[in-house]
Amino acid sequence: MNTSSPVAFSCRRSVRPFLLSSVIAGLPVLLLDVPARADTAPNANIHHYPQTPEEYRPSAATASSPVKPPRKGFWDNTRLLPPLESRPESYAQPQNLALPAQTPASLLHQGQWGIFNSNTGAASGWGTVGYYAVSRWAEDWSNLRDPKNRIDIMDPVKYIPLNDSGSIYLTFSGNFRQHNFYDQRAGFGQTKKDPAYRQNLRWNLGADLHLGQHVRLYGELMSGQAGGVNYYGYNNGRWRNNLDAQQAFVEFKGRLLHANMGVIVGRMTFLDAPPWFTAGSVYPSIPFSWNGIRAYSFWKNFRADFFDLTLTNWSTANVPFHNQVGYKTRMFGAYTSYAAPSFKFLGKKSQVFIDTYYIGFLLASAPIAGQTGTIAGSTRRDMPGMRVWGNAGPIEFSLGGAWQGGYFNTAKNGPSRPVSAYAFTSQVAWRFAKWWGRPALGMQADIFSGGNYNKSSTGSWGSFMTPFVPSAYYLDISTYLGDQNLIDVGPMVTLTPTPNTTLIMKVPVVWRASTNDALYASGTAAYGLRPHGGYTATLPQASFTWRATRHITFSIDGEYIFASKSMINAGASSGAYVQSNLELTF
Repeated sequence: MNTSSPVAFSCRRSVRPFLLSSVIAGLPVLLLDVPARADTAPNANIHHYPQTPEEYRPSAATASSPVKPPRKGFWDNTRLLPPLESRPESYAQPQNLALPAQTPASLLHQGQWGIFNSNTGAASGWGTVGYYAVSRWAEDWSNLRDPKNRIDIMDPVKYIPLNDSGSIYLTFSGNFRQHNFYDQRAGFGQTKKDPAYRQNLRWNLGADLHLGQHVRLYGELMSGQAGGVNYYGYNNGRWRNNLDAQQAFVEFKGRLLHANMGVIVGRMTFLDAPPWFTAGSVYPSIPFSWNGIRAYSFWKNFRADFFDLTLTNWSTANVPFHNQVGYKTRMFGAYTSYAAPSFKFLGKKSQVFIDTYYIGFLLASAPIAGQTGTIAGSTRRDMPGMRVWGNAGPIEFSLGGAWQGGYFNTAKNGPSRPVSAYAFTSQVAWRFAKWWGRPALGMQADIFSGGNYNKSSTGSWGSFMTPFVPSAYYLDISTYLGDQNLIDVGPMVTLTPTPNTTLIMKVPVVWRASTNDALYASGTAAYGLRPHGGYTATLPQASFTWRATRHITFSIDGEYIFASKSMINAGASSGAYVQSNLELTF
């Protein structure tokens, strides 16, 4: 198997004491979120770079739109933020993530990506970018050159000019997150820990240095710890990891062939894939990071992204700065997106994106299910696919399909077998924008093909694989079930009761696509259960999020897993899952 590494490196840089001390000094007031004065006086010394043309930023107000200063008080600043529909967790939901039509310029931290800033930047390939972003380096704080856009007590560390024109500047970012988990009969009762109380913490600090318009350096330190009572599953470095470089890269960018182009080299996060394949990694503690090279181009209505990456090897020794560039897992390919001409349908502006992609990956360890137990081996997968998504008036949708070819090599020089697998995904909802809470009522249905362990050891294997952990909010909050050998269908409702709260509810009903293949957890792990029937479980679930201030967010998620009779007869159990999340962000 070819496991050659792309060009990759990671760098470790110390933060200058005076800069670090300024961040530490600002942390106590971070929680207070005292509104800063919005200075509206013009400043002739501020150098303004050309902004993205207004017609390509359909959800943004003009730069001259007045910013109303927040009323004095702890909670009032929430009205200055985009609605919670733009939170990263909503990325996998069908609702349109567009910002309000009159969003002040002070709240726009998206790059110059034109029409691909639609849907809160989800169309850009960087992940969503609301006030903050999933990948913090995707935020653009250069608008703080203009004093009237400075509305937050933490703005002094979001834009630190290092030359007279302000073209060289530094941005700091940080996040602290606490997750608490309660598992009753975790993993269909297969973990043998009942009940389990788990807790994990993580914090990260990022620094983004812009050296003019064409070069920037980004570095991010991260640490994660986990504990609890009667806990399970902390056997890899993504749950417990001492301080290390989560990201460290250099980016070169500029204008070429009428496009905004760039190259990123180093260690980075990667989200330019369908949410059922990989996402922002809500848990474990440490998100995925990749090492290699990525090149992108943005034209007016078309973008392309090319990448060759290897997965970081997280140390299990819990030793600082001990993570290494890994060579056992590699992902490579290209992702393109075409923004169809916008149109009006049922009186509402509509935007549809047509995405095509090829994603290949190599896994040195990728066991497949046998009649009993699993068969060790490695795999290569080649996955071309397509996704059509966006909104047509009040109808919000995401429709896609993908095929996986390649091979599976049995360990210890065992036989090789070809792979032929497929997936079809769909989410469709109707947004009632004039109703209380702007509810979106819809349905989700997916199929991820399964294999047949009764075939010969050289016969084709048909189980679709999603090894890089999909969004937990796409199908199963508990992540007891992965997107492999699975059929699901069920209703879904999203509701925004207030500007700073949101509620997502789903009831997927799940079957195995092939009764001659195992049931899979997220990643590549197959359960030892071998039930006779196809019906697996019903998973009613809900997620409630409250953004208390610009910097403080609290959410609680819950799910009950009703296992089928055939699953229970095979040794499974029904159970409950509850999770609470507290995030502090600047």
